[in-house]
Parts: sequence; structure tokens; C-alpha cells
Amino acid sequence: MKIGRNMRIAALLLALVMVATAMSVTAFASGSSELSTERADALAELNLFQGTDKGYELDATPTRIQGVVMLIRLLGLEDEALAHEENSPFTDLSWGKDYIAYAYENGLARGVSDTSFDPNSPLDAKSYVTLLLRALDYDDAAGDFSWNDALAFAASEGLMDSAAAETLAGVSLNRGDMVDLSYCALTMDVKDGSVTLAERLVSDGVFTRQAGVDAGVIGGGLVKYEYEASEPVEEEPQPEPSSSAVSYSYQNVAGVDAHILKVDVSDPSVTIKTAMVSNTLGATANFSDIVAQSGALAVFNGNFFASYDEFKVPIGHVMVDGELLYGNSGISSLGIYEDGSVQIGRPGIFTELKSDGNSWSIYEVNTEWQDSYASVLYTPAYGSSFPANVDGTVMVVSGGAITGYQSVSAGSSVSIPSNGYVAFMGRDYTSTDYYRTPSVGSSIELSYYVKDDNGESFRMDGIVGMFSGAPRLVKDGAIVTELEAGFQEERFTTAVSPRTAIGIDASGKLVIVSVPGGASIQQMRELMLALGCVDAFNLDGGASCAMYYDGQYIATPGRQLTVTLQIFA
Repeated sequence: MKIGRNMRIAALLLALVMVATAMSVTAFASGSSELSTERADALAELNLFQGTDKGYELDATPTRIQGVVMLIRLLGLEDEALAHEENSPFTDLSWGKDYIAYAYENGLARGVSDTSFDPNSPLDAKSYVTLLLRALDYDDAAGDFSWNDALAFAASEGLMDSAAAETLAGVSLNRGDMVDLSYCALTMDVKDGSVTLAERLVSDGVFTRQAGVDAGVIGGGLVKYEYEASEPVEEEPQPEPSSSAVSYSYQNVAGVDAHILKVDVSDPSVTIKTAMVSNTLGATANFSDIVAQSGALAVFNGNFFASYDEFKVPIGHVMVDGELLYGNSGISSLGIYEDGSVQIGRPGIFTELKSDGNSWSIYEVNTEWQDSYASVLYTPAYGSSFPANVDGTVMVVSGGAITGYQSVSAGSSVSIPSNGYVAFMGRDYTSTDYYRTPSVGSSIELSYYVKDDNGESFRMDGIVGMFSGAPRLVKDGAIVTELEAGFQEERFTTAVSPRTAIGIDASGKLVIVSVPGGASIQQMRELMLALGCVDAFNLDGGASCAMYYDGQYIATPGRQLTVTLQIFA
């Protein structure tokens, strides 16, 4: 991060500690007009603005935390914030922890106390305009303006007219006003007149010049904010189900505000599938693109994945259309079967290869785990090749037949045929009594079997889809408090975070829950049990929390995703 930008953002975010407490009069909001919605769409296209779990909510009052998020996006720092791994000391955050931890760690923002950020306190017009002026390089500490006269100063510099400044001083700011002010600020010159704020973001690589032109913030001259009070917009009705087999509701259950989808998997009109972007490990895409390409009635986020690594591999099993694209046992999984039924368990799945009366058991699929006893299957989903990290042997299968067999050394690269796969076996694996040297040219069959079902009799016959998550929330109609290995840190114990969960109720219906407002794991356990689930487990959450249903984005993730669950009816 550049030092100049650091100083500018520090000034911006520190303004959030002095939200005005002056009385404001009731007035119809300005930012609920069609123009505000168009500007919200434009900012969303530039990745500078996102809605809440209920849409843009332009009539709602923005909060302190939304001010942090908006300004971080407006300055092109969202990727840095989302990649931040440290925690802040604040215990009152249910979402946006990455943003606040990033701001706190870099000395950019502080709370109202040592442990409280007070994220939901309202943000007023003077405070938000102060942030925008600082984004434009004006410095109140140097005497350019003061917080108390921020609106009048903004009017003198062209951000708004004087009538708007006077009105904003006496009314409650809403999210639509925040959108309109931000949009107009993008068209303003920064203090030295060298570039507009939008042009600066182009030079910082936040969006392209053409995108700025298309959004109307570049090339159209200064756009001045005007306050035009409008009648309040009626809340949109909750989406109605497009199929009697699928029902949606938004309700408070067991003390948690949750978006709940129930799916009658026995209905022949319903299809459930797992999807991985491009069927390629590590590939990610915007949630909106995944939804658009799917044509599904409902789409949710799936597996946890290595979101901060360059190779963004999932955690657990991922099966798409009957093919195991990733196999890594140890956590709870949901199996989807060709007859429409579903099952939850914690299966240890192996791949079996059979040829000429011989068989080879392959422990994992497309993972990077290799040692002398390893056996890993590598398919085109991994890529065109894989690295051998230890000495071993590979068996190459193409077109349903064994086409090659050779020793490989650590550090070598092994090609993967586009119409087959490669079985990598460590040298100690090939030294066992049960290992048999394959016959090149022989036909071979591949199948999956359960090595360990953890006492749950997980079946593989007819399975066509699978995805995984953790921790387990409910099993056999009772809450599960055990935490799987790798899921024992604070965010899986006491932390409140946006979450997604899936379960099966006593009637066999699939229950999918999105809680973008945040909940602890114990609250999720109680929620799924209260919804009648006899089995349930937690899916990825936080910035991955995503839900689309029947034309509406109910939970919008803060990052690109790789694995999703899709419902068709």
C-alpha cells in the first residue's frame, strides 16, 4: 500500500468515531428515487457498492460499519481488506470482521471502546461527506474544512448545491443518499485538480476506464448531488416459490433471523446438483455469473475452500455429475442420488481401479497430498499436469485403457491425459504385498467405495453429487458438539459470523439456511434442530455466504466462489 493512500484512508476511517448525535427531523428520503437505484446499479457494476441480504435497501439508514465498507470499496482496497487474516479486539461484530480488522490493524479506525466498535450506530450526512472530502484529498486537520461545516464546504467545492447542504444537515441520511453522494464524488476533481476521483481509481486498477465511462462517472463532467425528497418506497414482497416443491421463508427461529429454503426432494420436478466453476480445481467466478450460467431457481455457496491461497482448492468431497472432482475425507458430506434422495454422513471415500483381476485402491482425488505411502488420482479437473513431490510410480489411463506405467522422481511434472487420468503411487505403496504391476494396454474400470462410513452406512450406489462442510450441527435428531479436526478455532466456537447450513428433516426434505446477519455455531445447531432437522452441517460462511432465490440475491458474497449447490424446479 502506498504511504499517501495510507494517510488518506486513515483520515477517512477515523471520522467514523464521531458520528453526529444531533437531533434530526423526519423527512422523506432523497435517495429512494429511480435515479438512486440506477446509480446503485452503476456502483455495483464497478464493485464499489453491494446490497444487504434484502437488496439495496436504499431507504435504510447506513451504519458505521457500512461506512467503513463503502469507503474501503470506494478507494479500491477491498481485496486487501478481505485478504487480511488478523482479528480485531472488537467482540460486537457479526459481519464485516475482515474490513474492521484490516482498518484496525493498519491504524485506520478505532472503536468506541477497547472491545466495542458499535457497528450498527447510524451514520449521518456530515460524517459521510467528511469521509468523501477526505477521499478527495481535502484535509480538515490542516484547516481545509471542519466536520461541523462539511456540508457547506462540499457545496462550495461543487459536490452539491447549497439547498441540498442545508437539507442534509437536518434529515436522516439513508443508503440511497450515500450512493448518490458517492456517485457524485467520483465525478469531482481531487483537491489539486489533477484527476477526478474516478480517474484515480482507474489508475489504481480498481476498474477500467471504459467501465467508468459506461457507469457515467468518467467523461460526462461533474455530477452535482441534489436533494429531492420522495415518497417512501414500499418494501418488496418476499419472493414467492416458483414450485410447490420448494418453499422460501424469512423468519426468526431459535433467536436467529434466517432465510430458509425447504425442498421436497421426492418431487420429480426437483433436481439438485453440485457445481464447480468450469469443473476445474482452483477456478472461481463471481456469484452473479455462476447464477446466470446455471439457470437455477436457487443457488447457495458450498464447500469451504482455500480462499486466500493462489490455488483455491475446496475442503472435503466435491462430486459433479457422478465424477469425484476432489476427494478429501474427514468432514461431513451430503450425497445426492439419481433417484432424487439425499443423505448426510462423514464418508471416507476411496477410488477403486480394476484391470485383469487386479485392483488398486486410490486414497484421494486431485489433492496435493503425497508421501511414500500415498495413492492419489489426478484427473483433467486438476489441470493438464501435476507435480510429483516424492519418488513414486504413475499409471496412466486414457480412453478406458492403461496406456503407460513408469517411475517418476520428486520434482518431475506428470502430464494428465484429457480423456483419462493418472494414478500416482508412492514407492512404499508399490512395495506392499497387495500391489500388482498393471498390464499396459489392458482395459480398466473405475468406481468409488466407502472405506470408512463412521457408522452411518453412507451409500455410494447411484450417487451423482456430493459436497462437504463442517462442523456437524445435528445427527440422529440431536445437537452435535464435536468439532472436526481443522474446525476448532474461534470462528467455529463462539464467534458470530454470516453462515450457511444444510440439513435433512424427519420427512426427508432438504433444509437450506442462509444467515447473512450472523450467528454462532451453537445458534446454528439450535436453529437447525428447531427446523426439524435430523441431520445437518455447517457450510462455508463469512465473505463466502451466498444465496440466490427466484430472481433475488438474498445474500451476496464478498469474494468469488468455486463450489455451489444449485436447485432446479
